Amino acid sequence: TLPKISREDFELIFYELDDSHDVKINLDEFTDLSHAIGLRFQKENSEPIFESCPTFYHSLVSEKLKEFVRSPKFGYVVAFILIMNFVAVVIETTLDIENNSAQEAWQKVEFVFGWIYVLEMALKVYAYGFVNYWRDGQNRFDFIITWVIVIGETTTFVSPRGLTFLSNGEWIRYLLIARMLRLIRLLMHVQQYRAFVATFLTLIPSLMPYLGTIFCVMCIYCSLGVQIFGGIVNAGNPNLTGTDLSDNDYLLFNFNDYPNGMVTLFNLLVMGNWQVWMQSYKDLTGTIWTYAYFISFYLITVLLLLNLVVAFVLEAFFAEMDLESSENGEDGEVKVSGYDFGLAFFLWLIFMFQILAMLYIFWPWISTFEN
Repeated sequence: TLPKISREDFELIFYELDDSHDVKINLDEFTDLSHAIGLRFQKENSEPIFESCPTFYHSLVSEKLKEFVRSPKFGYVVAFILIMNFVAVVIETTLDIENNSAQEAWQKVEFVFGWIYVLEMALKVYAYGFVNYWRDGQNRFDFIITWVIVIGETTTFVSPRGLTFLSNGEWIRYLLIARMLRLIRLLMHVQQYRAFVATFLTLIPSLMPYLGTIFCVMCIYCSLGVQIFGGIVNAGNPNLTGTDLSDNDYLLFNFNDYPNGMVTLFNLLVMGNWQVWMQSYKDLTGTIWTYAYFISFYLITVLLLLNLVVAFVLEAFFAEMDLESSENGEDGEVKVSGYDFGLAFFLWLIFMFQILAMLYIFWPWISTFEN
């Protein structure tokens, strides 16, 4: 898997390779490709607007404040506030469900937390400058969420029945929960989780061909399912009585229309009781050709395509772990072969388990055909 390179970084890498500056890469320059791809570029920080008042901005108190905001201690304080805010959101939501009057007091607590985040945002803008602050995607998320919540909560307290759209408590609560997602950044200090997140972000564009293939196969099988099984699963069908679809309240998973068919196939793709639905549809149609439909779907999507996706994800994850461990020198080089062997062995176990599970599921029917 190649690293994701932006257009701007690509131009800088090309400029770094082109030693002769003839807008061409010769053989000698191409040998430096692996080194150039590993280069990382950083944008220079813009000068904050507060530099227009250097006497105040560079005073002793101001420098101490900026040093504190840029230090890890400030991040720890914000993380502690986020945890306290999370506890407040849980308590307020619980009281709201119970229709407890104490909910209003906790709403005021959340209102105070909202303005604390505004203060945090103002301190970061003061320490880094707005342009440098806005360059970080996490800061943009915090900026938008914080202001929307504060405006909504302020409108609720000032004029509860005025602007109902801005003072809607339900969507404000959803935004409060979204703000709690900032706690996820604490997990970035765990190496395995950091590698997992990096792998996920890298795989999003690379997985599209695999996921697109699975989607096309599902569309084909959904079209066939609507034609073959459409209309047989309905409340007026007496043959449904005694089937697992009826007994387990799975009647919504049917092929009566295209959307329901896609949902049904998705459940067959990710759930483990697909053979139960297959037997129910076989009982409803009365033909063993129903087995061919469900078994072929399982073989193509689960045993083949889904295993390819799993192998691709695991390979990328172990590669990311190798990159993380390579920073430790020789230890990282020793772990590469171990990761490759572990990956192959793990994939082999998954495949064999699926084969054995499939034989276990179909053995009673195979024995029936032999008799």
